[in-house]
Amino acid sequence: MTARVAWVRCGLGLMVAALLPVSCRAPESADSGQPAWEVRFSHVLSTGSELHLMAERFRDLMLERTDGRFRVVIYPSGQLGGERVAFEQIQVGAVHMAITGTPVLSGWVPEGQMFDLPFLFETRDHGLAVMNGPVGDWWRELVLERTGVRSLGFLDYGFRHVYNKRRPVEAPEDLVGLKLRVLQNATYLAAYSALGVQATPMNYGEVYSALQQGVIDGGEANAIGFVSSRLHEVAKFYSFTSITYNPITLLVNEPFYRALPGEVRDIVDRSAADALAYQSEVARRMEADALDRMRAAGVEISRPDLAPFYPAVRPLIWKEFADRLPGGEALIARLVAEAGRAAEAERE
Repeated sequence: MTARVAWVRCGLGLMVAALLPVSCRAPESADSGQPAWEVRFSHVLSTGSELHLMAERFRDLMLERTDGRFRVVIYPSGQLGGERVAFEQIQVGAVHMAITGTPVLSGWVPEGQMFDLPFLFETRDHGLAVMNGPVGDWWRELVLERTGVRSLGFLDYGFRHVYNKRRPVEAPEDLVGLKLRVLQNATYLAAYSALGVQATPMNYGEVYSALQQGVIDGGEANAIGFVSSRLHEVAKFYSFTSITYNPITLLVNEPFYRALPGEVRDIVDRSAADALAYQSEVARRMEADALDRMRAAGVEISRPDLAPFYPAVRPLIWKEFADRLPGGEALIARLVAEAGRAAEAERE
């Protein structure tokens, strides 16, 4: 079987097959020692990121647990396109797996914008608990129903914090006039605009050069992403603004997943869960290391009092979301209740 024919059998057109000639099933039989499945796995962060470490752990577990029949090939740093492009590719099967933030998926599942509401969670633990609970399960079912893409669970990314090359952000007025790269998401754009930011959507792979050239002043990311993408070389101010919590999810093409034998699907589920747990563990350690690397590179780190930031976005942006979507108020109420339960459980 040729690679082109194999791609067509995966449901792709000839054009995609020509561009991406790796097959869902390897042309050789399992008896030949070749893997039975070759899987393209895309993400936008660097090989030094905790996302890539999670992808590598999943790859290694699948190879070990299937006796080499399930081989994952990882394409980091947006090699196959940004998150939005990767999601479109995963829908048609050109990419089998990807790591994508829920804000990017709001075009397909607008209800997910409720996770983007500014100052929604008190801590990253609260956010992760909610995403791994009933509300997160509900969102995953919506994604599968509407897009044909399955979410295998959530990564522990945490909050996105503001970094820039002009000044420390100690108070709300320090954000005014900054041109920041912000995720292309209605709630993100509205929240940062309400804080006086010139919110500028941009593919993640373009951020470093845009900072160098002065096209933007900064952006927002967690500490690990800021350092692993070398943005600390250009932007020398990093502030723990915690404006948005960013759920990140591990995705797989549903037709590909369903075509796997039942025992292999079980291994995929188990390996995904193990890799996600590993990512959460290493992410906490890597954040501390990232802060040390920032200080060594001369980055000024600030931890502003967040209370003065709230009035600019709450209840304004929350109300805009509620008005924008049918049943928006009920969605927010449900999410707030889940966040409250998570916070209470942590206190206990």
